[in-house]
Amino acid sequence: MTLNNLFKIFASIIFVNYLDSRINVFMIDYYLSFSLGFLVFCFWVFSLPNNIYALTSFIIGLTIDLITGSPFGLNALLFTASSFVIHTYRYSFRIFSFLQITIFFALLSTFYLGFINIFVNTANFSYLLIFFSFFLNGLTWILIYILMNKFKKRFYK
Repeated sequence: MTLNNLFKIFASIIFVNYLDSRINVFMIDYYLSFSLGFLVFCFWVFSLPNNIYALTSFIIGLTIDLITGSPFGLNALLFTASSFVIHTYRYSFRIFSFLQITIFFALLSTFYLGFINIFVNTANFSYLLIFFSFFLNGLTWILIYILMNKFKKRFYK
């Protein structure tokens, strides 16, 4: 993987994470929360399993922590763990249907949101937010998969 391609991947994750932070301000009143940046990261790990390993995931997570002001190492830990899980099941994904893959990534993003909420909002932890976000992130994964595939075919070489 060239440095230019790594920059494109990193820029797409940062841009979508910025959109995620702006959208979630309005959605939290309705007990909905996106994890767009995490889902785009998962797409890149799923789509390019031989190019994004644990160290790259850790560096991307640390950078997201620094940019967003979240507790240092939280996103790094979650990105590295999710990268490990995706790499563990990358050969099993070949026999899964798209619905099963969507459910897997919806569960993974629900785990991500739950873990973030446990560490950041321990007093205001909401199971309703986690439950609704499962369905919302499942629908979002379908959209992200379609859009990022077009992005990958056009810009990633």
